[in-house]
Amino acid sequence: MADEAIARPARRKARPARRKPARAAVAPKPRAKRTKKTLGDDFLAAVRADFRAHGAGVIAEVRADKPDQYLKIVLSVLPRDFDVAINHLDALSDEELRSRIRSLETVLRPFLEDPADISEDGISGASGGA
Repeated sequence: MADEAIARPARRKARPARRKPARAAVAPKPRAKRTKKTLGDDFLAAVRADFRAHGAGVIAEVRADKPDQYLKIVLSVLPRDFDVAINHLDALSDEELRSRIRSLETVLRPFLEDPADISEDGISGASGGA
């Protein structure tokens, strides 16, 4: 029997269940409905009125005096997923670019000084490329 007691793990004593501390029986104050919404609406109405009165002048002043702050304002108004594609020509193939150059040269040919400088592919030397 002594061997059996050693082989079995000792039982732990059961802990008494913990109770949550009693809270005072104070009912929370009821919040006025739509308080947050009306506060936001009132704030935006005040900003709107102020902007109508002083907006354009203040924006011009900020742009002149604090261009970094002006840029922050502009960026905060733009949507987050604003796609800025600076160069749309990167997506065109070489042949599409040549075609556009040829059409531009056709329009501009009367204004060019020396139209004789045209290579075999129909593009002038200045814009012929490699």
